[in-house]
Amino acid sequence: MKYTITSLALILLLFTSCQQKEEKTETEKAVEEVVNNDSASENLPENEEMCFMQIVSKDTLMLTVLKNGDKISGTYKSTPYEKDKKTIVFRGSMKDNTVTAVGTAIGEGKSVREEIVFTIEDNKAGVKFGEMIKGDDDVYRYKNLKSTTPLYINKINCP
Repeated sequence: MKYTITSLALILLLFTSCQQKEEKTETEKAVEEVVNNDSASENLPENEEMCFMQIVSKDTLMLTVLKNGDKISGTYKSTPYEKDKKTIVFRGSMKDNTVTAVGTAIGEGKSVREEIVFTIEDNKAGVKFGEMIKGDDDVYRYKNLKSTTPLYINKINCP
């Protein structure tokens, strides 16, 4: 009787473990399918490069954007006359016509992580400016995005 219960428990254990392995295999297949579909969809959108520049007095603002689907990367440069320049190299995403990105900002001898938000319209980009605070992730973000002020930069042919 003891051997029968032990044998029955062993068979039940083997049967259960075999079923779990099949479920894991199906899950692995589903994950692979999602990964493969994501990789394929990333290749579908064509790349688009956009450049924007504004010169006010002797101050220059330059925004270069590379768009690949809803993924965005680029560089924002602010070069005020006789002051330290600021450069942000960023990566982010675009929803509708608004880009939200985080990048490394280099200026005044410092390097910090900073959020940059801008809109892209027909022939201009509106870069948002406003009060920023340092978040728990050490990224400076807008304190209140709704109270930012856009500075518009005209679209140009990329050099």
